[in-house]
Amino acid sequence: MSDKNTLKVPEGYASGEYAVGTFCFTVVDKDRKKVIGDGNEDRKIAVRMYYPVKKEAVSGKTYARLFSDAKKNAVIKAFHIRNINEDLNYAEFYEDVPIASGRKFPLIMFSHGYGSYVESNSFLLCALASRGYIIACVGHAHEAVENDYDDGSTDLLDKRISKAMYTSFIGALFAQNKLLKKSKDPRTALKDFDAFQQKYTPFLIGRVGEWRKDIEKALEAVKERWSESIDFSRGIGASGHSLGGCIAYNLCRYNNEFSCGINIDSALFGEYQKKTMTRPFCQISCRENLNVETRPFFDTVADTYHVVFEDMKHLGFTDAKFFIPVKFISGKLPPEEMFRHLVYCHTTLFDKYLKGEDINFDSLPSGKVSYIKL
Repeated sequence: MSDKNTLKVPEGYASGEYAVGTFCFTVVDKDRKKVIGDGNEDRKIAVRMYYPVKKEAVSGKTYARLFSDAKKNAVIKAFHIRNINEDLNYAEFYEDVPIASGRKFPLIMFSHGYGSYVESNSFLLCALASRGYIIACVGHAHEAVENDYDDGSTDLLDKRISKAMYTSFIGALFAQNKLLKKSKDPRTALKDFDAFQQKYTPFLIGRVGEWRKDIEKALEAVKERWSESIDFSRGIGASGHSLGGCIAYNLCRYNNEFSCGINIDSALFGEYQKKTMTRPFCQISCRENLNVETRPFFDTVADTYHVVFEDMKHLGFTDAKFFIPVKFISGKLPPEEMFRHLVYCHTTLFDKYLKGEDINFDSLPSGKVSYIKL
């Protein structure tokens, strides 16, 4: 589908005060068994850390590989890429380097989209880590393209999910088209989306709670390992793409440890009848998905922001924007412009609410990205 000779990663994206370290580990949740995939073992959770490192600590070192061989092959197959050139198989991060000492850093929990993978937004997360954040990105067993675990095992996306996803694929397709294409006021859109998810996607409603438990279990492990390096004084941030962004909203609404969050272009699946949102939140949307992303604008007493990207497609908010430069898949907006705004949204929101900086969430100059304070 894509020509490897036209692909390039964004230049200088990890341009903050720090270099970026990374490592992976596995959490085993002995209180939950697998309900997706083969077997009935304890649920495994893959975690990749991104964290600030003093630049002198990486002198002479080379970047770590972005993909294991197993993940590279799975991504190529899943996204119909001809190849991922080894020259592109890196992010601006390093393995086996110590976290920067002398201060504590805010923590952000990040979750990938459904059928995606842990490293799907590595460029963004490296940019955040270089600016003084610790990020834990969580993988979801058999619901990612591929997960790697400490014991050498791997798992792949369970192919049976495609049949379980919708009560009626054809019915959902027509209903979704009607839901997305018609112009609706935000509250009517929310009502129509709730009717849609109850009728066609009860499976995804059920997965929201399980993914939230994955994040919370991974957070326990991160706190055990890294508490001396994390600044918890203003809470924890949450972000994610697609269903991962939905989980970020869910965490901010129902888990008191989370103080602010960002949803990158996810429909807001799940049940939300009881508790009012009290945490600042930013909803990032591509124009075509607006009608399924209006929930953050209601039942809230907190600062709420909406950033709308024109000429974008859902997949284009991930690193795929750079690996798959096919416009009907990733959108017409230039990758560098998308990335500049995505990093700005994250650094501004988290600098304001996790670092306590006196900063306004203003718009960057652009004819293709609109910033709205609700």
